[in-house]
Amino acid sequence: MFFYSLCSSSDGNSSYLGSLTNGLLFDAGLGIRSFQRAMALAGVPPEAVKAIFVTHEHTDHVSGLDLISARYGIPVYGSRGTIGTLMEKGFFKRGQEVHILDGPVEAAGYLVTPFPTPHDSAESTGFHVDTESGRSVGICTDLGYPSEEVMRGLYGCDFVLMESNYDRKMLLNGSYPPFLKQRIRSRNGHLSNDQCAQTLEQLICGGATQFVLGHLSKENNRPEIALGHARAYLAEKSMKAGRDYTADVLPCVTEGRRFEIR
Repeated sequence: MFFYSLCSSSDGNSSYLGSLTNGLLFDAGLGIRSFQRAMALAGVPPEAVKAIFVTHEHTDHVSGLDLISARYGIPVYGSRGTIGTLMEKGFFKRGQEVHILDGPVEAAGYLVTPFPTPHDSAESTGFHVDTESGRSVGICTDLGYPSEEVMRGLYGCDFVLMESNYDRKMLLNGSYPPFLKQRIRSRNGHLSNDQCAQTLEQLICGGATQFVLGHLSKENNRPEIALGHARAYLAEKSMKAGRDYTADVLPCVTEGRRFEIR
């Protein structure tokens, strides 16, 4: 079983969890041709995707959702607020199978449990995924802070995709207008590198050992800054990379690399 990021940035987000023949897609923030190319790079046919779980309705997470789900007949799962908002925007008029998530659901041999995330959308969620192998995976992006619900949802996961959206200094000194800077920094915005590092510390204490940092801002962050900050903070807490945990940063657009869930 492996985790594979098709894309991860403010421009688009989509991740695959599973095997070469069976798995789940989390978000579909890329066009169908980009989806097909990204899956081919990983050696995974699109038909391997048995369900799409949507975190929320923002464009960078759903731009290809309608066409991909219709083309391949993939059922879609999301919170009541997310699905309702997408329907208001004209999604799901191609006969797709759509499910409202009110609690844990089994899909393709995985048990997927949603949990609320604090973000400026209708009803955003993260996901805790229990696998048949006994490993668990957390999917968590687009959150203003690590709420109690988020920490409960991620606690006990072995592998976690965690947002590390912006560097505070880069955001404050950058070209964004004040209202946008405030939105990003708000409790319904995005997670900073500082907040991400602090969250990783708690998750390591809870047993997590593998992390990938994602949803980095192209304007207000850099992969080496996000990863370097996390490693430096954890080192201060006597947590050593390679011994206590592994961490990496997802590329904005896939390079074909898969992360094996250990």
